[in-house]
Amino acid sequence: MDVRPTKENLRLRNRTAISPPHVSLEDGLLICPLPLPKIVLATKQEMIVTEKVMALAERLATLEKFEAEILTAAQRTVSAGSRFTVVDNFILGAIKRTLSQSRAFRKLVEDWNFASAAVMVRAQLDTAMRINGISYMQNPESDIAQIFNGDVTYRKLKATDGEKMTDAYLKGKLNEDHPGVAALYDELSDFVHLSFRHFWPVIAELDEEQRVARFAISAQDPKRDETNYYQVTEAFIRVTKLTGMMLVSRLMARHSPPPQQNSGAEEVEERKGGNEPTDAAT
Repeated sequence: MDVRPTKENLRLRNRTAISPPHVSLEDGLLICPLPLPKIVLATKQEMIVTEKVMALAERLATLEKFEAEILTAAQRTVSAGSRFTVVDNFILGAIKRTLSQSRAFRKLVEDWNFASAAVMVRAQLDTAMRINGISYMQNPESDIAQIFNGDVTYRKLKATDGEKMTDAYLKGKLNEDHPGVAALYDELSDFVHLSFRHFWPVIAELDEEQRVARFAISAQDPKRDETNYYQVTEAFIRVTKLTGMMLVSRLMARHSPPPQQNSGAEEVEERKGGNEPTDAAT
């Protein structure tokens, strides 16, 4: 099948890949208790496409390693015999979802399925939005219990400011602490809903001189250049790091006791006692 693309279509072809969010973030999870460090996701205008840093297989290996780090950090945070509430169950379910989606993303990329892999980025971001939303619930234990019982959906809950906790509300709240989330979420909507982005992956060959494109219709993308997957993979890694940090940090806040500190009066008394001679010494 041949088609002669217009100049505008050729321009749109370059917009298939997702621009990766720029995140300044440590790899370790245990060093990030609440509150979370502010993570800045760059806007489209700030994105700079850099030269190849590592191969696609290495990027996916990095993601798999991070999956293991999330699991290990969660296991260390919650000891055997810990008392759980419905909020803890919600968080553990979110960890399971995060790990499952990360594995699915890796398999989709390895299978050259760009459209489905991009949907996973949006789904991972959705988890981060809902976990972050716990902070804005009027009564987290009661609200999440209602969700578990099927009495209400998340979007119908009322936040502390009286607003309904819709996707738009949750997106805005997460974007306040991590600028760029809203723009990334909106961009990913093109992959969740049928849009022009699903058109360009079917192009197997493009002869710009002759203005002719050849299409390959199959479940897998034409295996042209793995660099087409660099940006979507980088975006997924960043979003997964954000989601994983939020989940483990919330578990730490609920199950790790705060360090015990002596009061100022006790410290003065200890120093005073240490400087004065005892009866035995006199």
